Amino acid sequence: MKLSKRMGTVANMVEKCDSMADIGTDHGYVPIYLVKNNIVKKAFACDVNKGPLKKAKENIENNNCTESIETRLGSGFSVIKPFEIDTAVIAGMGGMLIIDILKEAKETVDSLKQLVLQPQLDIDKVRRYIHSIGFKIDDEEMLIDEGKYYTVINATKGEEKYEREIDYIFGKCLIDKKSDVLKKYVNFMLEKSENIVKNLSGNDCESAIIKIKEIEKDIKLYREVLECL
Repeated sequence: MKLSKRMGTVANMVEKCDSMADIGTDHGYVPIYLVKNNIVKKAFACDVNKGPLKKAKENIENNNCTESIETRLGSGFSVIKPFEIDTAVIAGMGGMLIIDILKEAKETVDSLKQLVLQPQLDIDKVRRYIHSIGFKIDDEEMLIDEGKYYTVINATKGEEKYEREIDYIFGKCLIDKKSDVLKKYVNFMLEKSENIVKNLSGNDCESAIIKIKEIEKDIKLYREVLECL
């Protein structure tokens, strides 16, 4: 099975293990890939919506994976028991939703060995939350798929805290490995922010002045991280 660049990056973050769950599995592609490539022995394809889960079940059957992959209908980790899985994948959701899913299943999350997360928004908040629940970030990958930027986080049990703000905002692993994609993204955002400030300059209304001050803070961060890349 061939995965998209984004989902392939997610799947390749999963370490070899006995069992995993894909929370919000959609069509079940990641569990199928992991089982067929002998990365996991048992997988649970979980989704809150009946339609996608029905399609996932069909895909599982078509790929002869019914003995290794079980579909479960329900929200978040509500269908997974503590210590039932080693690894959880949560991809393609907003960062705050991912945090809520993790918060609602503290006992199950505490029992995990690995989290593979791909938040669409609020990635800095996800990094902070990962650290707050006794996980450390082992690796991150940033990629461009169909013109959009994505970040995939691999976290395992352990204590870790970042000292610098830019490490939470842009990802310490990405900065340390001098990610070309991160550099491209930061340069894009820097140029975009500088253009906004330029267009707002000369506007004396209070909202414009406040906006300029906010964007100038972002520009300072972009320049700071670029010095590290």
